[in-house]
Amino acid sequence: MDGTSDGTTRCRAWVWATRAVGVYFAGSAVLNAVYTVRRATGLVVWFRDGAWLPPYRTVLSALVPVARPVVLATAAFEAVVGWHLLRGRRVNGALRWAQAWVLGLCPALPWPYWVPNALSAPLFELVHRGTLRSGSA
Repeated sequence: MDGTSDGTTRCRAWVWATRAVGVYFAGSAVLNAVYTVRRATGLVVWFRDGAWLPPYRTVLSALVPVARPVVLATAAFEAVVGWHLLRGRRVNGALRWAQAWVLGLCPALPWPYWVPNALSAPLFELVHRGTLRSGSA
């Protein structure tokens, strides 16, 4: 026997799941800050043209002139969420913000690009509930 209980193993699994979401957000932050910011205007135009919820088209049209700051703000947001999840701080709130973020992006993304976001939201919920049950949040 290795000295760990089944409950401890489950708790560690949720800690690692939380860290995986943190790596995803931290990686997204780096990608957006380094790569996407250079293509920001084209990306926001592409989002606007592919948005399937009409209010999103209006909002995204207004963001085209300030696309670079918007992408940098996105990177900052993702970095903060990733930081909290990787450090194990404010996990409940960070996971809720992660869910809101991916769901909020869905109407701005054309098919099939919104699918990974839509699928990640319930996964983030599973991690959130697991961390609550295990007491690791």
